[in-house]
Amino acid sequence: MPTGWVKFDPTGAGLFMQLDTTFGIPFVPANGHQSFGFGGNSITSGTLSQTFDTVVGATYAVNYQYLIQQGLEPEALFVDVHNGPPLLASTFFIFSNTNWVSAPVLMFTATGTSTTLRFGDDTGALLPGTGASTNWALDAVTVTQTAVPGPAGVPEPGSFAPVGLAGLAAAVWRLRKRATPGQSA
Repeated sequence: MPTGWVKFDPTGAGLFMQLDTTFGIPFVPANGHQSFGFGGNSITSGTLSQTFDTVVGATYAVNYQYLIQQGLEPEALFVDVHNGPPLLASTFFIFSNTNWVSAPVLMFTATGTSTTLRFGDDTGALLPGTGASTNWALDAVTVTQTAVPGPAGVPEPGSFAPVGLAGLAAAVWRLRKRATPGQSA
């Protein structure tokens, strides 16, 4: 099991860690030598999830790669992101690629201090009668914070000090100028 991930496998035989060479999966050095398999033993259900710390209001990007292994029937996967009950983002699609493909980036804005990312096999639900002889694999999952929270156009607190000092200096200069007799403004 990958560190920090939780597997929900109703049968105990549908989700598994594997070496990339096990099912002839193309090896990509940047991804390491292992991936996570879905659909083992003709099981077309189950999920893999992880809960991680997030910053409320920050925007994040989820990236991952996937492919079909051991067979040629189409597969269906879903990805969702949530803070407890509120669903923040989700996607699902049907695929049949036998080489690693990078999924479209899934973006979300955190609404809590912890967020759960979940991947699942939806083959049996979306494509009844298919996928029994095909597995699929997931790899290279990353979650990256892309934007920090805060109202647009408001300067950082540290930038208020120079603006405040400049305003104070201008006011003092004007007062001095008025207080000096015999000079015109």
